Amino acid sequence: MAPTTRTQCLLALDVGNTSVKGAWITRDAIRPVLRVPTRPVEDLPDRLRTALASPDLPCGLRCLVASVCPAADGAIAAALEPRARPEFFGRDLAVPLTALVRHPGRVGVDRLLLALAAREEAGAPCIVVSAGTAITVDLVDPEGRFAGGAIAPGLALGARALHASTALLPRVTPRVPATAVGTDTDSAVASGVYWACAGGVTALAARYRDLPGCDCAPLVCTGTDAPLLLGALPEPGTRHVSDLIFRGMARAVAAAAG
Repeated sequence: MAPTTRTQCLLALDVGNTSVKGAWITRDAIRPVLRVPTRPVEDLPDRLRTALASPDLPCGLRCLVASVCPAADGAIAAALEPRARPEFFGRDLAVPLTALVRHPGRVGVDRLLLALAAREEAGAPCIVVSAGTAITVDLVDPEGRFAGGAIAPGLALGARALHASTALLPRVTPRVPATAVGTDTDSAVASGVYWACAGGVTALAARYRDLPGCDCAPLVCTGTDAPLLLGALPEPGTRHVSDLIFRGMARAVAAAAG
């Protein structure tokens, strides 16, 4: 259901490769409102309308979209019309963050929004870990700029790849393994997938902290699988912010409004 007053009507959608997550952003709070599968894309408009109870959406609703799945962008617009026109970060809206990378325009808007929000949450420098379909480990440098980072397969993607690319390995559900030493094929795959991801994040964070001025950079973690990884990241100052992407959207819009 939509909030009841026009001052509350700011809808934010985080469109990933696996799922679309939505939240109402008000002056005082961020309230999750939906989570639906992204695919099949042709069914996405109906799923979104159902999740949003769209007949109750007010005309003139402002909708912010951070999308890393271009194939879904048309479906997002179809789901909201005619009451709202989605505004896409990277196309209609800018992320107020300097990116020190070779091609700034090619950086996923989700990574930039997460870095923007993490900087507000933890200060600069900081390390931003997003654990979803992919795992990204990005660095905000001491001057508060997006310095770049690393992209790796996420837990579920790694598990699927092992199953799909081998003859005998089972498909396992990502989980925190009871022990690092698997005693059967299922537990060995679960351990390998988990510790490859957790160990990769830990190793990258250590290398980022070797950079000038970054030795005390805290970790800010988000994403669907972040709760699974937190126990393997016993870093001082590590924090979990489940709605980090929506905080980034809110911050970007506030900056644009002056």
